[in-house]
Amino acid sequence: MAAAVITLEQAAHSAAAVVGGKAANLARLTAEGLPVPPAQVLTTEAFDTFMATSGADVLVNRLRTLSRERDSFDAPTERIRSAIIGHPLSAALAEELAAAFLLLSAGGHTIVVRSSATVEDTASSSFAGMLSSVPGVSSAEEMYAAVKRCWASAFSVRAMLYARERGVDPAAVRVAVLLQRQILSERSGLAFGRDPARREADVVIVEAIQGSGEDIVSGEVTPERYEFRPADGHVTMVAHPDGVSAVRRKLEEREVALLAGWTRRAEEVFGAAQDIEWAYANGEFYLLQSRPLIFYDSGDMLFPEIAEHTVLLRGIGASPAVGSGEVVHLAGNQVQILPPGAVVVVRRLTNDLAVHLRDATAVVADEGGATSHGANILREFGVACVLSTGSATSVLREGERVTVDGYRGAVFLGDLSLRPEEIDAEVSTRTKVFVSVLVPEQAKHVAAQADGVSSLRNDYFLLQSGVHPAKMVRTGRGRALEDALMAGVLETSRLFVDKPIWYKTLDAPTDEFRRLEGGNEEPQERNPLLGWRGLGRELEEPDLFGLELRAVRRALEAGADSVSVKLPFVRFPEEYERAKQFVLRAGMRPHDDVGLGVSVETPGIAARLRDVCELGVDFVSVGVSDLVMCVLAIDRESERVAQLFRPAHPAVLEVLARIADVSREYGVFLCACGESAHDEELLPELVALGYDAVGVSLPYFAPVKRRLAEIERP
Repeated sequence: MAAAVITLEQAAHSAAAVVGGKAANLARLTAEGLPVPPAQVLTTEAFDTFMATSGADVLVNRLRTLSRERDSFDAPTERIRSAIIGHPLSAALAEELAAAFLLLSAGGHTIVVRSSATVEDTASSSFAGMLSSVPGVSSAEEMYAAVKRCWASAFSVRAMLYARERGVDPAAVRVAVLLQRQILSERSGLAFGRDPARREADVVIVEAIQGSGEDIVSGEVTPERYEFRPADGHVTMVAHPDGVSAVRRKLEEREVALLAGWTRRAEEVFGAAQDIEWAYANGEFYLLQSRPLIFYDSGDMLFPEIAEHTVLLRGIGASPAVGSGEVVHLAGNQVQILPPGAVVVVRRLTNDLAVHLRDATAVVADEGGATSHGANILREFGVACVLSTGSATSVLREGERVTVDGYRGAVFLGDLSLRPEEIDAEVSTRTKVFVSVLVPEQAKHVAAQADGVSSLRNDYFLLQSGVHPAKMVRTGRGRALEDALMAGVLETSRLFVDKPIWYKTLDAPTDEFRRLEGGNEEPQERNPLLGWRGLGRELEEPDLFGLELRAVRRALEAGADSVSVKLPFVRFPEEYERAKQFVLRAGMRPHDDVGLGVSVETPGIAARLRDVCELGVDFVSVGVSDLVMCVLAIDRESERVAQLFRPAHPAVLEVLARIADVSREYGVFLCACGESAHDEELLPELVALGYDAVGVSLPYFAPVKRRLAEIERP
């Protein structure tokens, strides 16, 4: 008769169906020479035999007839667990377990008994935190009880619900058990081979706490967070829960590099990005677990041009999705029936709670890290998630409408889900209302009523692949980008027939590019919003700039004759003059074949706008949010000064007035754009200054149109 307990070395030559996902992965790491604590494995054959002799297998088979509702699981799963816990182990199995205990505990060590189900730690489902681990086992008798607890935990209500959500037959789950020498952690944490919120960014995330790793995976504490860039070995601490000095850091840079190296080594072993659990004790690091990183199959990413004063909270993005809805507070993490589109706010996100939040549109928590079990579960479900905000439960009000960006780790005021309100076609205004378009399809509801497109933004087309556009050009995929841009321009022109459409060339700051695969070559800038961006960067990357202009030319040739090019974040008239030469080289005559406009976002270009107009310009677009940032010297991404961000500040109004005067002098169409343009105090000032148009994002079209009608009413 085959042994029920095998060594980790033997497990390396066994199928996951025999040793389960967790043990199979650790066995492979051991075989690769990575530091895994000594362990043995109780195989699934022992589980099968026990389930049959205890009669629990018959009860398990009845689970297939149950509905998806939570209440239907309670009684049946309780009977299964009682049958497992109440039935004794066979004498032969108890003897093998006792021998394993003696071997692993030699030298006074305690044992941790961990589930290793066949469905755990796989490429399709993590079952993160769903099944039990029992630490501190100090006798053979305790090991017997711990093994049965691990088996029984596969049939908890939360495990059953999770299994159903992941398309796993609850009755097909088999459970091996990992018997491992316990590491009494002085420090512990997790490492992700990719940033879980950025998917493909070329960076390793390492999180660390003092003491046991259970606190970090449970979401109980907010860890320190480090980024390691494999390309150059650079280490950055990006989050510290207490904001204390680097002297008290949990990890030194060399230690971050060591853990990151092991994480990438595990990726090579398994062929996919990994989620690694690690521990440190007595001068040594150990790897306790490795599982594939799992993402929900959704390409939606939000690139909002949102003024900083609309950001309510910042935290750690833990799930690359976006959700908008009304805030619902869960007191004490108590599960309740959620209204449609709920943004759930909790102090901390546990895995018990996460499994019940499949239908939430987003989750925001005061505490926790992106590597916690709860974050893993929501990421698999495709639910937007932002953790470690520090104050979500006190800042976000019940019933308040917010947008949660789990990609960047921000919570915005209002519903930015691109579902614009309906507006009465009878409402008319002297001041035209343009819209900013990110995804053309989402603009179809407002296309008939909007007066034009103030920014056809290319973020969606250039960044949606998750790959740096410059890398795509270098690797021969530039034509695919060009085709996508041309198709987007054409689609927009079909929606906004005979209306001006301003294609805005690429203006993503360097921190946005660093989130992408290939973004490791981007420079580290202290303030990317004032760094290498806009037209200045485009002129230094002629291949990418030329690609965009060719896409516009091809769209014009295909019938998109109302499309113009808007050049963003222009700092000097000389940049604008050089850009006109690029347009010519792309096969278009500026102001003849294609309209050409300038986006005014700095006091410098505002002061020299007359020089730009002398060079010939078809329209002037004011990026109000950036202009406010530059005029008031306020970093739009700094929470410390965000409350000082005032679009209607007298200094800003003075610059806006100068822009209006020069534009009127040269007879140039003038539009105030960006989210700050719809500021309640600023709108009347724009009307008084004679601005021809206001450009806003889709959700704000209807309210801005109505508000302008009120302002202009005699």
